[in-house]
Amino acid sequence: MRKQWIGVCVAAGLLAACSSDNDNQQQTSSVPQPAVCNGPVVEITGAEPRYEPQNPIANQDYKRDGKTWKIVQDPSRFSQAGFAAIYDAEPGSNLTAIGETFDPTQLTAAHPTLPVPSYARITNLANGRMIVVRINDRGPYGNDRVISLSRAAADRLNTSNNTKVRIDPIVVAPDGSLSGPGTACTTIAQQTYALPSRPDLSSGLGSASSAQAPTPTGNVNAISNDSLTPMVVAPVAAAQTSAAAQTGDASIPANVSTAAPVTQAQPAPGEQPVQTTQPQLSSGSMNTPVTAPGSVQGASTGTGYMVQVGAIGDGTRASQWQQELSQKFSVPGKVAQNENIYRVQLGPFARRGEAMALQQRLMVEAQLQSFITSAQ
Repeated sequence: MRKQWIGVCVAAGLLAACSSDNDNQQQTSSVPQPAVCNGPVVEITGAEPRYEPQNPIANQDYKRDGKTWKIVQDPSRFSQAGFAAIYDAEPGSNLTAIGETFDPTQLTAAHPTLPVPSYARITNLANGRMIVVRINDRGPYGNDRVISLSRAAADRLNTSNNTKVRIDPIVVAPDGSLSGPGTACTTIAQQTYALPSRPDLSSGLGSASSAQAPTPTGNVNAISNDSLTPMVVAPVAAAQTSAAAQTGDASIPANVSTAAPVTQAQPAPGEQPVQTTQPQLSSGSMNTPVTAPGSVQGASTGTGYMVQVGAIGDGTRASQWQQELSQKFSVPGKVAQNENIYRVQLGPFARRGEAMALQQRLMVEAQLQSFITSAQ
């Protein structure tokens, strides 16, 4: 009987230990089922997910303030919702958990247990906005926030410190393929920097005046140069003097010609005389540049192209952001205010191709999306 009681006590102790371990695991990690797509598929943008080896030091379980944090081993089965914090430190003031310099203009985030570096889709549950962020730091701690967003990510989502978000990891395989709950009902926009091919103007699609001329019918006879006589063109000054003498009006503008039509002096034998009008141009109109329809004169007319990076509601922060981008990319810029919205713009550029080149640099070097607008 005594041996039976000893066995029962040992079994009860083992069950209690297992229960304690399970409770601790549930408190330190969240592993709900992956999200299932029950609606339409939408395309989202943000940081471009790419395969990166995990940092061996920053991906170990750790303790902070007496609490044990266990790193998520299977992000494909992780999803979380809660309030998001905004990390507003100065650029270059801190280093992330993987040793990178913190930059508030990048679409990054900090999470206490997800692998670093990794990627996740963040959804603002208040307005439905979604972007992809790169998780490269640990935190936040000391509050009820589940993730800390960079200022750029928070502005794109239009979040505040009291906004609830959903975190869905995106798993990137070594071959670049994407999976995980962050890909449910969404596709990541493919970012390409190849310029479109030049239009084929000979096909008649690039210009309204490129239609093919009708094919002449009947016999076509060559014209002999011997039968042509030169045109007699009266001097402009003489025509204007003659017009003023006939009308007695000395107020005829210098750039208006009142010369009569000029007729060929001697028509060829057997031909009818043809009356032609020769346009007269004054010396002032000869120097006027002719602009083709649809052309843009950037620097000469004060117009051009601007590259708009973003629009925020804080004028001071918009000015700082513009100055940082202008210094980083060595281009001028400005902040355009429209009521309470401050638009951060870079430029101006006289040619659209120059603005497109800056767009590519912004995307490649800073993961910033932008669009081209006319300079004001």
